[in-house]
Amino acid sequence: MKVLTSFSDGIEQCIASRYFSIVHLHNESGVLSMHRHRCHEFHFSLSGGSTFLIDDKNYLIEPGSLFMISQYEKHHLLQMDTTRPQERFVIFIDPTYLENISTTQTDLTYCFTHRPERFSHRIALNHGQQRRFTYFFNKLAVEEGFGQDVEERSAFAEFMVFMTKLAADAFLGEGSGEPRQYFSSKVTDIITYIHHNIDSQLSIGDIAAHFYLSTSYLCRLFKKSTGTTINSYIISCRIELAQKLLSGGYSVNEVYSMCGFNDYSNFFKAFTKIVGVSPKKYSQNCLK
Repeated sequence: MKVLTSFSDGIEQCIASRYFSIVHLHNESGVLSMHRHRCHEFHFSLSGGSTFLIDDKNYLIEPGSLFMISQYEKHHLLQMDTTRPQERFVIFIDPTYLENISTTQTDLTYCFTHRPERFSHRIALNHGQQRRFTYFFNKLAVEEGFGQDVEERSAFAEFMVFMTKLAADAFLGEGSGEPRQYFSSKVTDIITYIHHNIDSQLSIGDIAAHFYLSTSYLCRLFKKSTGTTINSYIISCRIELAQKLLSGGYSVNEVYSMCGFNDYSNFFKAFTKIVGVSPKKYSQNCLK
């Protein structure tokens, strides 16, 4: 498989092929905006030096940090130290493909779908595990030729068994603790409050009043800490909930009000902009 060098190319190839893609990134600078995509993601940092916001949790990225991000989780990479290189291996995986290669005895979706209530997206890999991850990444980048497709699929299945075992150990407390918060406690509380009230018609004024802050200070504080506006974050949370509800069989007409939108038009525009397809089309795709 060809190793890509662009984050967006990796997502596009994974979605288009309904398979998986591998990406090797170097020295990307600046702030990557809050996003989600229709792929599961493994994000392995070789160099560290950034902060990751995944839903309502935030993590310091250190060398050897591995992150497991499901298709429904919005995430945001903040590059805090621009003087350091930002080398990363990223693997995007089509959720349906992963389900199809699982068996009744070996559920390879485990690390994305069977998480305990309190868990960390981050696993700090030891040196042996880092070498093992790099070994699999290189093995997935097999050259074109006879048997390449068979070798590639075999290597990917072996890689997922390795990752599933890592996740199982981490979720049991071996190699992963509770995520520490690297934002101020106030911002962490604000993010938690948004998640707890995302199904209501939550406004910036409501949040500011709850925390006894002015709306202007609230907006500045949130943007400075997370790199995204509070309004964008709220909309992103609403769309994430909408995707889950549509995947669960709720109708489009039911979903928009369940996600805190006050009218269908605003919901339609926001959903289509973020997801890339209309709510109706997304719902139909979920039924296939």
